[in-house]
Amino acid sequence: MPHGIASPQHGDQLPHPRAEILALTGVRAAAALAVVLHHIGLPASAPSPLRNLVASGYIGVPLFFMLSGLVLAWNYSTLTITAGTRLWRFYLARIARVMPLYWVVLLFLVIQRAAHGVPQESLWRHVLAIQSWSGDYSIGQASYNSPGWSICVEIFLYAVFPLLVPVIAYVSKRFGSLGLVGVMVVAFAVQVALVAIFTAEGWAFLSVKDPSSGHRWLYRNPLPRLSEFVVGISLAFLLLRGFRLRERLAGWVQVVSVGFVLVVASIGPSLADWQLPAFYGAMWTVPFAVLLLSMAAAPTAWLSRFFATRALVTLGTASYAVYLTHRPLLAYLGRDPNSMLADPPGWAAYLAVLVIVGLCLLVGEGAHRLIEVPARRAVLRLTRRPAVTERATEKVSA
Repeated sequence: MPHGIASPQHGDQLPHPRAEILALTGVRAAAALAVVLHHIGLPASAPSPLRNLVASGYIGVPLFFMLSGLVLAWNYSTLTITAGTRLWRFYLARIARVMPLYWVVLLFLVIQRAAHGVPQESLWRHVLAIQSWSGDYSIGQASYNSPGWSICVEIFLYAVFPLLVPVIAYVSKRFGSLGLVGVMVVAFAVQVALVAIFTAEGWAFLSVKDPSSGHRWLYRNPLPRLSEFVVGISLAFLLLRGFRLRERLAGWVQVVSVGFVLVVASIGPSLADWQLPAFYGAMWTVPFAVLLLSMAAAPTAWLSRFFATRALVTLGTASYAVYLTHRPLLAYLGRDPNSMLADPPGWAAYLAVLVIVGLCLLVGEGAHRLIEVPARRAVLRLTRRPAVTERATEKVSA
């Protein structure tokens, strides 16, 4: 088995013949860490480029959506809306993947708010994970667990996946790799058009609380996120068609794509008006797509091997739990947006950031092992019982 490829992870997916691409699992760790650092922030004494880089950590979210499309299509390239039992097992597997831990964290926050007498009128939206469809910022992102808005987006993307994958599969079969590149170009063009429209109309610069703002429509609304998701699906079909890169070429491609992201993010959305809406997603679609494709297509390239290390794969496996639990934890560590605590002086401020990051990773790993995995397995076991019972009945009847 090639380096960077592992056996399928059982218990969280339907049976499929394709192996896990370890480097992509490791990338999830980087995306989660970027979001965690974005919410923690750096001390005011940190160099401006470094503070801009950390402040731009929310770009890990569109990377998650692209990864989601790639991994789902890699594993379920033949799924269709008419797949019957297989379709419903897919949906149940997706719910088992994201919702149990989401509901546990939500329950914790509900109890916390109830203890303080805080109204909970929008709770039902969060229970159903449909909060991001609301134009009210307090409902869509500010209530309860703020990272939960992206779970609403994921649920939407899971819902439409069986509709999208047959179309892209047809394009792959009928038009080949050029057709897949065309799909990605169209998806990117939609993002660019939205950035241009929101910049020209001035909507991109409205307050995040404004229902017409770019933050509402380009960042947290599920519909624009279809672009990253479709690009991810198309990347998977390129790989399924046998796309590969030589190790040296892939290494240079990875250097350029990572360098672009780091340099642009360290500058921050400040050079031109269009940069703010572009930072919500369009700025990163091409470099992220190139990076993911190069790592999957050349598992022996230097960055592919780095992200396939055991430490990053372990963290990547727990990345969802880290992402979902870190924000409530920060409220107890003096990193809440409303906290009036000042940073400690000197190097102690940087040490505090490292300690907080470590605690977030530790709590996330614990939530993954103690809540996420057992709950997922329990839900998936329910899908197997009817089949077992049915086979046993058939034997008795025979």
